[in-house]
Amino acid sequence: MSTKAAPSKMNLIRFRRTLSFLRRAHALLEEKRDILLLEVSRRLGEATKVRGELNAVLKSAYASQDAAATAVGTDELKKISESPIATFQVNASNKKIMGVTTLALELTDLKQSLTYGISRPTVLIDDAAEKFLEAIPVIVRVAELESTLINLVEEVKRTQRRINALEQFLIPRYEETVLLIAGILEERDREEFVRVKKVKSLIEKRAQR
Repeated sequence: MSTKAAPSKMNLIRFRRTLSFLRRAHALLEEKRDILLLEVSRRLGEATKVRGELNAVLKSAYASQDAAATAVGTDELKKISESPIATFQVNASNKKIMGVTTLALELTDLKQSLTYGISRPTVLIDDAAEKFLEAIPVIVRVAELESTLINLVEEVKRTQRRINALEQFLIPRYEETVLLIAGILEERDREEFVRVKKVKSLIEKRAQR
């Protein structure tokens, strides 16, 4: 809406209403931003915790893999790893957090399969395979949390940009316009009061003649 308008009472009312709306919008956006920041903080803490769990699981799994490679040889372990030791499904859907669309991941049908003969020394291989299998649900959870964080942070940025636009441009512009129109109307009222007073004085003088 343009803030250029004739200084009239109707326009003053219109601009005051718009200014009131902008101030309410500013307050709501600040509230939304603060709630989003709380959501970011909460999920950041959770993501950090789960990422730590994943690092621990993977560290143990790679240690078991190194032990298995020492026992059966790197080439043999490479041949075994060419076939999948697990199958699973990851179902993706959308969920809303404060109006923000985020990704929800669900891990299903996680199954382990034997891809090598029982004649090989399988204890160390089994141990490494089981630990990598344990990492899969944690990887999915980390992916969901980090994707959610990215979307929430982007929404915080968008919300802050809207707040800045209201604070730095729209609200000051409408405040200035309201003050300008109100000042002009007050000056007109004063001039009208003086004019009416003069007219009344003239009428009273004529009446006394």
